[in-house]
Amino acid sequence: MNLPEQKPDIKALTGLADIQEFLNRFFIFSGAPDGVVGLFAYLAKKEEYDKGQMILSEGRRCDRIFLIKSGEVDIFQNFKERRFHLQLLSHDSLNYFGELALLAEVDWFFSARAWTDITLISISRKAFSKVMERYPEAYKSMVDKIINSRIHRFVDQQQYLMDNLAIDAWRENPDQS
Repeated sequence: MNLPEQKPDIKALTGLADIQEFLNRFFIFSGAPDGVVGLFAYLAKKEEYDKGQMILSEGRRCDRIFLIKSGEVDIFQNFKERRFHLQLLSHDSLNYFGELALLAEVDWFFSARAWTDITLISISRKAFSKVMERYPEAYKSMVDKIINSRIHRFVDQQQYLMDNLAIDAWRENPDQS
């Protein structure tokens, strides 16, 4: 029995190539072998959120990294019944969030909401683990990059908070109560 010849789905192939090219621009994936980034691109998911829609909530589990393809994301935290803006992440700066979810199950320490209509590319912890099992030589480098990126993000957030700290929170003398 002859089966009809199947033509490759050019749109799907272009989409995969676009995602791989997109991933290659991010620090976490830079320098990784093409096979690693290609598998991440294949396993990645496209997610779309409308303006105002919650992406992830503080105190809940997150199982994936989110890379901002288009739009802006508001990163915030609730403290003593007040909402504190930490960062506004935009696709213009190759931004992402949730990277620690690739390494461990954690209850998330901030919330993320779509500031505008947005498109995200996500990679799950399960997908990350599968790729790292296949390419164990890339694991250390990827983990180092994830940890360093989180440290830089903490520093940026801390600087933002200190720049916007209310004047009554300043103390000239550390011995003052």
